[in-house]
Amino acid sequence: MGFWEKTKNFIMQDVENANETKRAAVIMRIFALIMCGYFLTQGTLMIVCQEWIYTLVSVVCFAGYIWVFYYTYQNRTRAAILYTVFSTILWVVFYIVLFGWDCGAQHFLFALLLFFFLTSHAEISRKVLMAVVLCVIRLALFQYARVYGPMIELDESSACMLQYVNTIGIFILMTVIIMLFCKDSLAMEQKLVMYNAKLKEASSRDPLTGLYNRRAMLEYLEELVEDTHRYGEWFNVAIGDIDFFKKINDRYGHEAGDTILKEVAEILSAYMKSRGSGARWGGEEFLLVFKNINGEEAAMELEKIRSIIEHRKFYHGEEVIYVTMTFGIDEYSSTYPIDYTISSADKKLYIGKEHGRNRVVF
Repeated sequence: MGFWEKTKNFIMQDVENANETKRAAVIMRIFALIMCGYFLTQGTLMIVCQEWIYTLVSVVCFAGYIWVFYYTYQNRTRAAILYTVFSTILWVVFYIVLFGWDCGAQHFLFALLLFFFLTSHAEISRKVLMAVVLCVIRLALFQYARVYGPMIELDESSACMLQYVNTIGIFILMTVIIMLFCKDSLAMEQKLVMYNAKLKEASSRDPLTGLYNRRAMLEYLEELVEDTHRYGEWFNVAIGDIDFFKKINDRYGHEAGDTILKEVAEILSAYMKSRGSGARWGGEEFLLVFKNINGEEAAMELEKIRSIIEHRKFYHGEEVIYVTMTFGIDEYSSTYPIDYTISSADKKLYIGKEHGRNRVVF
């Protein structure tokens, strides 16, 4: 593992305290590191400009944020957040008093507000109160700077470099905080979407066969009806029933019956994959939907399915069980509601059963 990977893992390390979140700690650490970089850069520039008081202040602030960074690994994230808020306000006020409004330190109050909203678990009323407090502080500093001049006058080059450092530091700080929050929010949203999709999929499936259940198939049929009215597409509805299924359960047991249902469902699912869709309609009944072919073509496809199942050997232990199915099929017409097509296919199914079973009736 490389240096950068180790550094990333160290910064992203989770907290042990169950009452604190990893996100707050990570944002806290990155905030502290960026501020350390800011004061390190600022102090270096002030050494070059021989502004020793400014350098001393930078060193003190640098040490303070190092302490904040360390504190997040001691399961004291909340304390570190409060310390950061108050210490940041303190040094901003101190900078404005010391070097005047033009030093630009007041802009860090915006970053501090964003930081507090994204890391603190305080009630929204307290967060709004914090926004009001920071706003009042900024206005008070502005009013102070209008009345009183800076205690230390910076030369033009020092003031210019300070503005550059402050602007870059603030933009980096706010950009990184927003990026972290957006990344975390998008990840959580993606997890939620995937979880909801799994829940929806699970609620749409028959637990035994894995095919769509009756409710999901009815929703699917309603969508097909809309497409038919909108785009002129057509489809066929078929209902199939395993012949003498009750006798299979009585002779071999319900476990054998469940095995047959699952294997028949696998055959139907594999065959219908590129042709439409299938569902367990109830008990030993299955409903199949053939898209974009006419009724005669769909009946021919059903005949192939019927033949596959008829010649399939189903095993229960060492015993071989042969199964047949009867199908009724009807082509959907926009003249009638979908219930009429389902009912028609069901009636044809029972006609097939009355005429010897193991057949397709169209």
